[in-house]
Amino acid sequence: MEQKSYQNPVGFSDGRRHTNPDPYVLRWCGTYYCYATDEAGVKVSVSEDLMSWEDRGYAIREEEFQDYWAPAVIYLNGSFYMYYSNVPSGEEDCHEESLKLAVSKNPEGPFQWKRNFFDKFSIDAHPILWNGKLYLFYSVNDWMGTGERVAGTSILADEMKLPWEFAGNPKPAVLPGIPQEIYAKNRFGDGRDWYTIEGAAPVVRGNRFWLLYSANAYVNVDYYIGTAVARCRETLLDMVWKKFPNDYTWHPLLCRNEDVEGTGHNTVVKAPNMVDEWIVYHGRNAEEELDPEREQREMRIDPLYFNGNELLCFGPTADPQEAPAMPEIRLRNLEVQERKMLGESGPYYVIELWISAKPSHCGARYSILGEYQDENNYLEIEIFTGQQQISAISCVRGIRTVIGQERLEGVGKALDGEGLPFGYDETVPHLLRVTRVFEHYTAVLDERCEMHFTYFSGRESGTMEIVPYFTEVTVHSYDLTRTVMLTGKELQYLGRFYGVSPCVADDVGLAASGREIVVERIGYAGAKRTAGHQISGCSENESGCLESYTEMFSLDITDGENQIELLSGGTSRILAQGKKTEFSLYHIVRGEREWFLVDGERIEGDLIKDAEETDSVSGLLDGFIFRGLKITEYQYIE
Repeated sequence: MEQKSYQNPVGFSDGRRHTNPDPYVLRWCGTYYCYATDEAGVKVSVSEDLMSWEDRGYAIREEEFQDYWAPAVIYLNGSFYMYYSNVPSGEEDCHEESLKLAVSKNPEGPFQWKRNFFDKFSIDAHPILWNGKLYLFYSVNDWMGTGERVAGTSILADEMKLPWEFAGNPKPAVLPGIPQEIYAKNRFGDGRDWYTIEGAAPVVRGNRFWLLYSANAYVNVDYYIGTAVARCRETLLDMVWKKFPNDYTWHPLLCRNEDVEGTGHNTVVKAPNMVDEWIVYHGRNAEEELDPEREQREMRIDPLYFNGNELLCFGPTADPQEAPAMPEIRLRNLEVQERKMLGESGPYYVIELWISAKPSHCGARYSILGEYQDENNYLEIEIFTGQQQISAISCVRGIRTVIGQERLEGVGKALDGEGLPFGYDETVPHLLRVTRVFEHYTAVLDERCEMHFTYFSGRESGTMEIVPYFTEVTVHSYDLTRTVMLTGKELQYLGRFYGVSPCVADDVGLAASGREIVVERIGYAGAKRTAGHQISGCSENESGCLESYTEMFSLDITDGENQIELLSGGTSRILAQGKKTEFSLYHIVRGEREWFLVDGERIEGDLIKDAEETDSVSGLLDGFIFRGLKITEYQYIE
């Protein structure tokens, strides 16, 4: 299968160059919406794949205002809430920028102003839902503005009682303190330098919560994106973020290189496959002379990788790169009045379903069937608006059993008679995300209602279907990717991918009974099966059916004399040894290309090439030996 590619800065359908400073990307109904800074209003662009964009003009323009900075948008129960800042027309002091709220029923706008939050400098908001509650990151000057040793812009976090109402108990999230964060030296003539930390952008994986931030000024040589990491807590305000690797070391995730300058202010969004994390940021062409009177920051994208507490990004890139991955199944805009099949399921997957119902005095009731075998054997996830419930129902040999149930949630009272209705509005799109890890399932509705349940079907796959019960529904988008993430005791399922030497799986991970864990590929049936997994629709030796997949091991240290040994065709190769802290091993196969990423170091692989030349499996990956290491995560993405 031919691999698509992209090249930064991302392209637009009209063939013109478009500037998009401070890009904030929202994924809604399977489509990406980018909101960006501009002098005349908030710019909005649309994409289906993160690579190719279409300019849709301005999402908001207010009379007698200018310099719209760093917009961010969140969708809740039918309404889009935009947090942004601007200043009155003719105002030359950017410190008059202050946070505002605007609301729309359409992601492209027009948004209407609803509220000013502060009468002080406040910028760079980023809303996030966390355990059913709404929080906002934002940046201010007055938290540390009068500091004697360090004065500057800081990132705060606060809970939002409602999208338009702060709880009023902010806490610092990331504070400045190192020379590379200095925006201006001796800014006030009193000897104090001014530091800047702004542009918070969260990304979560497992029990880690990263905040990406921009530091310095985009016209300065040291402008960069940094990271801070916290352990996840039930309440976001209980988290404590620490800069990586520490508060005193400059360790940029992204900074200028010979091709790109001014790399900063980003969001992190999942690729169309709903798994891979991508950073969307701005940067300017280093070959062009900096012109303060002309906007030069363009939108750019690059993939992120996870490496213990460290995030990795091999950007900013300017040459052709592998495109963001697409889902295996991708459906759009289906009007459904009777039962409809969406595609095949499997033993592991993630799906996203954006769905709404036609207005009716009877309410709405509809289900998605998973692992459907026949009328007596299936899994059903049902949304019943009249009873305000989402339920998981197991049907085995004709016996239906409720195995999970949660109450549908709205957000509460409306703002000035507009915005969110009481409760759950079935007539607007809602997101249902379902993850299967063999017998274990997680269903999340609108990032608020979450169910965990177990279903034993006796078979690994069936069909996925949508079932409207006397209800007309619209499937705005349906996407499925075959992927699995194993952590803690779920690592017992590593035996579904590899033959594994004696180990013990506990809440932390998979530990060897002795000193080493040996994992060996199983199920070889021909040279085209590079990983023991068959591409759907391809026979074992069919030409052109080389696989593309990514697998990742997260590894913790149990012995200072640790080592990873690669096994292949009776030979071996040391990939890593003597590591000091938790790190990751990526194994990436793209048809005839293969490489490893070990603790951030790229190692080219020639296993597949050897197999093609010898027409045997002798060159294929046989497995790994992990010595003095514990496996804490395993991820596989087709």
